[in-house]
Amino acid sequence: MEIKYSERAVSQVKRIAKGDKKSASMILREIENYSGNPRGKFDIKILKGKYGHFKRIRVGNYRVIFNDDENVIFIHEIKHRKEAYHD
Repeated sequence: MEIKYSERAVSQVKRIAKGDKKSASMILREIENYSGNPRGKFDIKILKGKYGHFKRIRVGNYRVIFNDDENVIFIHEIKHRKEAYHD
């Protein structure tokens, strides 16, 4: 699967990397692993409410909010778990 990032997600990863390089690399590694094997064992949930057409993958204290089809994973946001669902 191809991975595409929104501008917002790119800036969020950069901001995370400034303070916590280990978490940033863990997030990117988990996204890569999911793109290689979407049927693997990942902590993924389908979201409800205003995020109803998105999924989220849990990576440590961060949440990656995305949607996917058969060929493309589009990463919308990457946020700390405390901030992930409050917009």
